[in-house]
Amino acid sequence: MSLPTAGPWTRADTRLLVVVVALAVTTWLPRFRGPIDLRYDAGVYYTLGTSLAQGKGYRLLNEPGAIQAIQYPPLLPVFAAIHERLLGSSDPVKVGHWLRISAFLLFVGYAAAVYGMSRRFLTRGYAFLVAAMCAVHTQTVFMSDSFAADVPYGFVSTLFFLVGGGFGAGLLAVASYAIRSAGVALLGAWIGESVLRIRLRQAALRAAVAIVALGTWQVYTSGVKHSPEYQQPAYAYQRAGYQFYNVGYLENMAYKDPFRPELGQASSRDLVKRVLVNLGELPMGLGEGVSVHRGWWRSEVEKLNQKVPAIHAPKWLADVAIIILCLLVIAGTVLLAWHGYWIIGLYLVGALLLMALTPWPGQFIRYLVPLTPFLTLALVYALAAASAWAAQTAHWVWRSARLCLLGAVSVILIQHCYALYKTYTKYLHPAVFVDAAGKRHDYRLLFHDRTWQLHDDALDWLARRAKPGEIVATSAPHWAYLKTGLPSVMPPYVPDGAEADRLISAVPVTYLIVDRLEFVDIGRRYTTPIVAHAPDQWRLIYFVNDTGPRIYQREVSAVPASKVAASRGAK
Repeated sequence: MSLPTAGPWTRADTRLLVVVVALAVTTWLPRFRGPIDLRYDAGVYYTLGTSLAQGKGYRLLNEPGAIQAIQYPPLLPVFAAIHERLLGSSDPVKVGHWLRISAFLLFVGYAAAVYGMSRRFLTRGYAFLVAAMCAVHTQTVFMSDSFAADVPYGFVSTLFFLVGGGFGAGLLAVASYAIRSAGVALLGAWIGESVLRIRLRQAALRAAVAIVALGTWQVYTSGVKHSPEYQQPAYAYQRAGYQFYNVGYLENMAYKDPFRPELGQASSRDLVKRVLVNLGELPMGLGEGVSVHRGWWRSEVEKLNQKVPAIHAPKWLADVAIIILCLLVIAGTVLLAWHGYWIIGLYLVGALLLMALTPWPGQFIRYLVPLTPFLTLALVYALAAASAWAAQTAHWVWRSARLCLLGAVSVILIQHCYALYKTYTKYLHPAVFVDAAGKRHDYRLLFHDRTWQLHDDALDWLARRAKPGEIVATSAPHWAYLKTGLPSVMPPYVPDGAEADRLISAVPVTYLIVDRLEFVDIGRRYTTPIVAHAPDQWRLIYFVNDTGPRIYQREVSAVPASKVAASRGAK
C-alpha cells in the first residue's frame, strides 16, 4: 500500500497555512485582555523569572530565605526574566499582559509549526486536518492561557520534528529539556533513531550532547542539595519531600501518594503497581489526547438521552469512542514506523513511559498536551492510510468506508470546535488583579470559577490588612505572594493537628488560609486540624460564605473561641 506524502510547497499550502493561523488567532480573540494566568505552576515560573531579573539567582522569592529552586529547568523563567528586564518592572499586571501577548504569538507559531511538521508526512489536506485539530484542541487552548511549560514545550518539540535533523534539531532537543524535564524523552528518541539506523558515530555525538544537557542541570541541583542552605532550611518542613515545589521530582515521587505523605514511602511493589495502573489508564488518555476529556464525551451521551429518551444510549459508548481513537493512534504510530519514521514512535513511547512512572494520574490530561500534535498526526496518518487503501479497491463497500473515515475526522474537528465554544461560553470567568498601586484591573480567565474569585477577593483584602514580612500559609503560596507581596508557604502535610501546629508556628506563620479550591483539597485537609487543635490561638478574621476561604490570624495571647463568630463577614 502506498500512502501519498509531502510534495513541494505550493500556493495551496500557503492558503491552508493562513487558515490554520486564522483558527489559532480566533481562539485568542476572547482573551487578549489582562495578564496571563499565573495560578498553579505558572506562579512558580514567574517568581523564578523575577528572581533572575533582579539578579538574585534561581530562587523562590515567596519562601522565607528565598531558597534555591531545583524542580523546574530554567528556560521558561528566563523567558519571564527577559520580559521583566525589557519592561523595567516585575509588576504581574504589566509584565503578565506582555506575557499574554507573547503566549498568543507562540500559540500562533505552534499551530503553523504543526502544519509544517505534518506536511513532512502527509499531503496538504491531511496536514491541514492535523493542524486545525491542534489549533482548536480545548485542553491546549486552556493551557496556552497560562504561563506554564506545556504549550511552549509542545511548540519546541514540534519544531524539532519540523526541522528534521542537523544542528537545529539538536538545539531544539536541548531546549525542550530546558523547558520541561520530560524533554529527556525527546533526547532519548533523538539518540535512539541513530542507533536504529546503525549510525553509531552520530548516536555517540547525540548522546554526548544529551549528557551535557542533563549533566549541567543535575550538577546544579546536586550542588544545591549538598549546600548548607539546603541542609539547614529556614523552617523544619521547607524541604520535606511533600513540598513539591521546593524539592526535586524523585523526592516527591517517592511517596505512595505525594498529596497524602502520611501513607508513607512507596515500596518496590507500590512502584510496580503504580506503573501498571497508569499504563492501564493511558489508552483512554491517548483517545482524550486527540479529542476531549472523557467527561465531555459522557456528558454529551447523557444530554442525548435527555433530549431523545427513546434512544437510551449507554454511557459506555463514550468510552468505546475514546478507545477506538486510541487504537487508531496506535495504528498510525506503527504505520509511521513501518514507513521509516521511527523517531515519532520512540518519542511517544518514551514520553508515555515517563508519565506512567509518575504518581499524578490526574495530571495526565495536561501532560498529553505537548504530545497532541504527534498523537493527532498518528491518528490522521492511520485514517489517510486506510483511505488510500480503500481508494484502490473498486468495491463500493470500501469506497463507502473511505467516506466514513474522512467523515470521522471531520466529526472530531467539529467536536473540538463545539467543546471550545462551550468552554468560552461557560468557563471564561471574570478575574480581578489589584496592582501594587491599588489600581483594579478587570479581565477574564478560563476556569476561574466562583471559588477562585472569592479566594482572590480574600487575598486582596489580606494585602490591605497585613504588615510587610508577615507570613501566609496557603495551598497556593506563589499566587498569594504575587497577589499580596507577603512571604507565603504551603502548610505542613501532617494530619495530626498538634504536630502541624508546632511546625507551622516555627515558620512562623501569621495568617492561615483554609481555602475552598477544588483542584486539590490540601488547603482543607491539612489546615483544618491546625485550627481545631488550638482554636483559641487562631482568630477567624475573614469569612464571607462557605464557598470562599477562611483566613485565620495567629494570636499572641489566646482568644476565646466564642469570640471568633464576631469576626465573620470581615472585609
